[in-house]
Amino acid sequence: MPNNEFGDFQTPIELARRLVATLPHRPWRRVLEPTCGVGNFLSAMHEQSPDAERVGIEVQPEYAATASVFGKIITASIFDFDLARDIAWTSEPGATLVIGNPPWVTNSQLSVLHSANRPTRANTKNARGIDAITGSSNFDIAEFIWIKLLTEFADRPATIAMICKTQVARNVLLHCATQQLPVTGSSVRMIDAKKWFDAGVDACWFTVELGPGKFDYTAQTYPSIDAPQPDNSIGVVDGQLVADVDAYQRSKQFDGASPLTWRQGIKHDATAVMELIENDGPRTKSGISVDIERDHLFPLFKCTDVYRDKLDVVSRWMIVPQTHTGDDTETLASTAPKLWKYLTENAAVLDGRKSSIYRNRARFCIFGVGPYTFAPYKIAISGFHKIPQFRMVGPYDGTPAVFDDATYLLPFEDPAACAVAHALLTGQEASDLIAALAFWDSKRPVTKKLLQRIDLRAIARATDRASLRERAAAVCPDGSAVDLAIDSFRDQS
Repeated sequence: MPNNEFGDFQTPIELARRLVATLPHRPWRRVLEPTCGVGNFLSAMHEQSPDAERVGIEVQPEYAATASVFGKIITASIFDFDLARDIAWTSEPGATLVIGNPPWVTNSQLSVLHSANRPTRANTKNARGIDAITGSSNFDIAEFIWIKLLTEFADRPATIAMICKTQVARNVLLHCATQQLPVTGSSVRMIDAKKWFDAGVDACWFTVELGPGKFDYTAQTYPSIDAPQPDNSIGVVDGQLVADVDAYQRSKQFDGASPLTWRQGIKHDATAVMELIENDGPRTKSGISVDIERDHLFPLFKCTDVYRDKLDVVSRWMIVPQTHTGDDTETLASTAPKLWKYLTENAAVLDGRKSSIYRNRARFCIFGVGPYTFAPYKIAISGFHKIPQFRMVGPYDGTPAVFDDATYLLPFEDPAACAVAHALLTGQEASDLIAALAFWDSKRPVTKKLLQRIDLRAIARATDRASLRERAAAVCPDGSAVDLAIDSFRDQS
């Protein structure tokens, strides 16, 4: 079993050999494994390049003792010194390889475990306050190690090849471009983490070349370890990370800024209380009828409902106690006494929500609520599913639909404007751009950041008007209103 404190997933020797076989064929002079564990990469390198000097660093003494058979092992934490300058090499400088499998654990996970084996905590990506609180500033320890290595070896030629999560590889590639590190080439080879590590993550063998020459922040991606040819290239284009460089070149004219603001659905972290099922009226999941003021009860659709287009019948309701997160909920005692009674009866669940975002907020508050929540027409898309499906959703018996926080939405007061935007988002232009930008192996491949890059104005100007009008009119038969909406998108500056 892996040691959670150290993010410990020892690399099987067979996998280490196969990965080493993919490396450039060079007369390696120095080989460094920064978190060497039992030394299987050092062993594989001993078999391939027996004359190379091999040094490993390992914080766990029992592992260090095992690995010492394959090279010189320093029993220490890699966070304690400069890896390019503080290693006492005995060989002459030459082709240098840094290789390994750094910990598969995040900074916050180590905090929970009270581990001292981690770097100094910092908001490394300068996330704004709420993003830092909700996890955007959290980072993978492997990502920190990658950045440490690339920074410390930036002034000398070196090859760095390590196993990591695919998200880490992408973050590192973007960091290299942002910091203009001397990367001359890189590649990503997908690894079956379930097979080799019994881990349910997307992992890869990420190789980066440092040295003189033209900087290159694209990485050829191979579908497997042994694939002879890459199937595409990810990379940084004009300062932005894209999933398919070639596809992006074909659709980058539509990459800009959305003229409309995408919103996220409602976050409440209390499903048992805030979400009700429809069964001859709203009821809790345990079947208890709930009697509250109807103006605080809204048709609810989850991201899976949106993806599967199960939007015809209302099967769930959401309780929405606020029109804005900052609203004082104490006023419900007089304005909605039935709702207030229901909330106070379930106070143990609501007051017990663990996320820090609820601290120092109104009691029973929710997030992701504002004027946009109550717009009658919306375009919705699931953030979790691997095929983008934009749905146009109207009101139900005059009540606007609401969505969970795994769903993104555009709000509209005008059905014609909603229909035109839906036609633009479901056209080939937007589909091509999304395909170029989205990393489908991510837990949430569709994000607000991605959606905000879809320039609906540029698409409207490039799309045949008659075709656009026909598609919009299929859901909004008011032709004159559709024409006005098309003109509005085309004329926005």
